[in-house]
Amino acid sequence: MSWYNKLNEYFPAEEMKSKKHMDKLLSEKGDIYRKDEGPYHVMMYAEFDPFIFIDYIWVSSKSRGQGIRHTLIEKMKEKSKPNLLEVEPIDYRVSERESPPRCDSTPLGVG
Repeated sequence: MSWYNKLNEYFPAEEMKSKKHMDKLLSEKGDIYRKDEGPYHVMMYAEFDPFIFIDYIWVSSKSRGQGIRHTLIEKMKEKSKPNLLEVEPIDYRVSERESPPRCDSTPLGVG
């Protein structure tokens, strides 16, 4: 699977740049916009003189828990520049649906 398909399957459509847009960034702004790709990860970022902007990070579910995301972030931190990551606001409606069901708090033997 291509690096773009990995990102596209993971991130919601409204958060994704088009393949054409990303290819153009990589070809025309390759000195700034970069791709770090491995068998279990894809990271897209822009490196400017004063900071690094991390646009996308994808880590395969097959490798979760192996510290790949941590290693990628540490690699960026070694450049001794502030790292900015784009994050989405918390959707509490999703968080509530994903939380475990509440247990009845009535003590045993009462009621």
